[in-house]
Amino acid sequence: MASTERKVVRAAPIWPLAGILVAALAVVLVIFYVSGSDYLVHRRKVVTLQMSWHRGDNFYGPNFVHLESPCLSNSESGCFCANDFKTTKTKEFADYVATFGNGKIPVQYQVDYVNGQPVGASLLSVGAWPKSRLDAGEISLATGFKLPTPTSLVHSRNPLDCFPPFGG
Repeated sequence: MASTERKVVRAAPIWPLAGILVAALAVVLVIFYVSGSDYLVHRRKVVTLQMSWHRGDNFYGPNFVHLESPCLSNSESGCFCANDFKTTKTKEFADYVATFGNGKIPVQYQVDYVNGQPVGASLLSVGAWPKSRLDAGEISLATGFKLPTPTSLVHSRNPLDCFPPFGG
């Protein structure tokens, strides 16, 4: 009886169907590769933003730090990208940021791209200050606008506005 069962499995139409599916998948992958399409391709890249800084806030105290840079992918006037350190407001961190004086701070982000466009970003370091020494809730970047009038309309695409396209 065991030999009869083996013959049924070998004769079943599943193997030709599996072969057809594998061949179809291979054809689709070759077409995407040859055409150069990045459809649903996920990539990561480390991007450094040169950010200005401000220390101190009436609500959060003297060691609050605000980092800011202009948007790299949004030409609308007043667009900016920012990181606020409301929890990591130690004197040590604020003093470190102050060592940059009037200069800008190189802030590194790991940027996730899909189809060449940024879809997410995570802070890696503020200058030489590593992410591991910052509060986990403060590693995301936000966008904002300094509006010339309160009724101005803006189009924000966070984090798309903050980073160049992949390869850009």
